[in-house]
Amino acid sequence: MRIILTALALLSSLAFGGEWVVTEGGLSPDKKLAVAVFPQKTEFIDEADDTVLLIDQTTGRRIGPLEEVSSSGGTWGTTTENVHCVWSADSAILIVNFRTGRLMSSSQIYRIRDRRATPLSLPAATTHPKGKNLEVLQRSANPGSEITFAQDGTLLQRVWGYVPDWNLDYSKHGLSGFEGELHFHYSFDQSGELQLRDITVPAP
Repeated sequence: MRIILTALALLSSLAFGGEWVVTEGGLSPDKKLAVAVFPQKTEFIDEADDTVLLIDQTTGRRIGPLEEVSSSGGTWGTTTENVHCVWSADSAILIVNFRTGRLMSSSQIYRIRDRRATPLSLPAATTHPKGKNLEVLQRSANPGSEITFAQDGTLLQRVWGYVPDWNLDYSKHGLSGFEGELHFHYSFDQSGELQLRDITVPAP
C-alpha cells in the first residue's frame, strides 16, 4: 500500500509540476517546499510569465506567488536563470536573489512558517554606527546586492555599486580599503527580528 501511495504522490507531483521548474537552490533542505519559475515559451523574456512560486513539493501543487520578486531580469537573461535561492538549514528562512537588470540584482528574505512565506525587511544601514557615514554615498548605474548565509549561520549581504567619496578617510570609520563594495552582517535577535551587527569591506 505504501508503494502505491508513493507512486501516486510522484505522479501527482509530475502532473502539477510540468509547467514550472525549480530554481537553482530552490528546493528546501527538508524537501517539503521549493521555489519555481515558469520557463519562457519564446526567446523574448518580456513575453514570459515572470511569476516566482512557492511550491509544496509533497503534493506538487503551488502554494502561491512570491510577490516581492520576479524572474523577468529587468528584461535581461532568462526566467530560469534570473532567480537563485538559499535556504537556512532548518528550512525556516528563504533567501531569493534575483536579477533586476543587465548588471543589477536584488534580494528578498522570507520567513517560512506553516507553508507560508512572510517577507522580512532589512534594518537601515543607519542603525549601525558605521552606516551613518554612508548616507552621502552615491550609487553607480549598476548597483546590486546578494544575500547568503555565512558559516556561522548569520546573514551576509554583499552590496556593490557604491561610489566612494575619495575626499573621506574611510579607515577612520572602520572601513579601510572601501572601494565600492560593502558587506552587511545581520543576525536574528531573541524576538526573531533582524539586526544589523556590522558593516565591513571585502577581504583583500
